[in-house]
Amino acid sequence: MKTIFSSKFLPFFLAIPFIGIYFVVRSLPVEPCDFLHEETYNLEGEIDYCGPGDAGFVDLSIRRWPMSLDFRALDPLEVGKPCRFEMNIKQADGSPLAASDVALSHTRKIHLLAIDPSLQDYQHLHPEADPLFKGIWRFTLTPKKAGNYQVFLDLIPIRSPRRVLLGTSFKVSGKSEAPYLKEGSTLVSQGNRTFKIKRLENEGSGSEIMIKFTAVNEQGDDLPLRPVMGAFAHMVAFEPNLKGFAHLHPLEYEPPKSGDDARSGPLTFSFKSPDSGVYRLWAQVKVGDDKEECFLPFDLKI
Repeated sequence: MKTIFSSKFLPFFLAIPFIGIYFVVRSLPVEPCDFLHEETYNLEGEIDYCGPGDAGFVDLSIRRWPMSLDFRALDPLEVGKPCRFEMNIKQADGSPLAASDVALSHTRKIHLLAIDPSLQDYQHLHPEADPLFKGIWRFTLTPKKAGNYQVFLDLIPIRSPRRVLLGTSFKVSGKSEAPYLKEGSTLVSQGNRTFKIKRLENEGSGSEIMIKFTAVNEQGDDLPLRPVMGAFAHMVAFEPNLKGFAHLHPLEYEPPKSGDDARSGPLTFSFKSPDSGVYRLWAQVKVGDDKEECFLPFDLKI
């Protein structure tokens, strides 16, 4: 007796491989740290992407992420005056990016980096999601310089837990200044405190370099560094044309045990530069019992 294969079953057999792929994909980890880093929890017990992070410079003039960003100022943009901003962020499928769609990354949902054309005013802010309207995020910024500020957003969507970078800009009225970079400006003094960066020779490979950051008092003793967004220091590197940035974290990553935890001694940062030249590096730290974080500008020739 000859069995005749009915064509009506053909779609079912063709679908079997795709069904298998579906269940394989579903079994993959969905938490941000499973993709990006070892699993880390913050002081509140929530999973949080923390650690050294990406050392590479990202040029947003040539790289794009499938998200849309509608960005606007709600107040006049003038030097020294606070300005409210509103952002409407949509995901690749057109759905609004709500707070529940974004993973924690160094204790925050979104990191916003803003810098003026002279590279002298760098601000690191954290937009907050509107509690009623999904996809709407707001923040307030007080520009210190005139000119066309570049803005970079750094976030991790939960749906596809990989880092997303978005770029935009806003213009502050007045005459802007040209980029101010001083080769070899690797030391910043503030009162009786001295902060310094130094390139470690013969360390790193290819375009990667190692940078040592130190913070000492007038006696040369190491200053205690307090936690800043889940790490004991942060550093951001910009090139003069502000096409992109690199967001760096210490290689000696130690999750703070509490908000009052402290670490003393040098910290090492890894940085992969796309081209040779002078880069502006802004370090963000909190020292001892200071209530406010401080931002320290360095210029390093690579």
